Amino acid sequence: MAGCSGCSFKGMSTAVEDAFVGVRFSEETNLTLCKTEGRLLGYGDQVVVDMEHGPAVGRVERSPMPVFKPCQKTSARKVLRFASKDDQSALERKKKNEFLAKRFCRDRARELDLEMKISKVEISLNGRHATFYFTANGRVDFRQLVRDLAQRFSTRVKMVQVGARDEAALLGGIGVCGRTLCCSTWLKDFKPISIQMAKRQNLSLNPSKISGQCGRLLCCLAYEDPVYHQSSRRKKAASRNPSKLHTAPETSTVPGQTEPQRGRKRRAGEAGQPRQAMADNRGAERSSHKRNP
Repeated sequence: MAGCSGCSFKGMSTAVEDAFVGVRFSEETNLTLCKTEGRLLGYGDQVVVDMEHGPAVGRVERSPMPVFKPCQKTSARKVLRFASKDDQSALERKKKNEFLAKRFCRDRARELDLEMKISKVEISLNGRHATFYFTANGRVDFRQLVRDLAQRFSTRVKMVQVGARDEAALLGGIGVCGRTLCCSTWLKDFKPISIQMAKRQNLSLNPSKISGQCGRLLCCLAYEDPVYHQSSRRKKAASRNPSKLHTAPETSTVPGQTEPQRGRKRRAGEAGQPRQAMADNRGAERSSHKRNP
């Protein structure tokens, strides 16, 4: 959890006060931490959880789920009950309505000449709330669209405009590394990414190789950037004052370092001659001293 420092508070216990499980809703990548309220839940159990916009049906994917941070305990959602047949029917109806709502909203926005892209639709289990996520280049007047949606589905409609990175986090996917997107799993704070980060790491500047699913620069460029940033400063300092590396049989000049292993580049001899040549010359000098004492 980004920016969390609750575990450093004095007097707060990390003892286990309740059992916690990890619940997955629909096709979400992350597991939602839930407290069982004394129930014995196993892997694969269908449960109803009290979420922000009402009850939601999910599946237990991890039981038990270890928790050590007090801040995580306070944010855990409550498991209301095991999912019944009525809850399963409501879940199927919810998925169908989300599909229909997304298609209807897309078609209606096209008819109203609204330059927007519908990314995702979330409808509560009881059908009272519907949230539409969309992307757009600027402000969009969607008042007529909201009225049409509320009349069509008889629900309270909320429109949320998100950016390109937030859309990728909502939809999920697989990155160029072959793993699940960081933004859809654990990364919550998006830091500014610049092309200078790719240049410092000697990466290819081909947009297809340094851009993510959202079309922006890869967030992972910032992970190792501080190391390369320090390396560039050390290289500048080394170029102004080359250090000496004592290796038998001569002293070598160190013009710079390589990252991230911090290996050293060595230039043997004062005149920059190869080490083997220096060794041969010294061997010739020793032999000449033996012949002419």
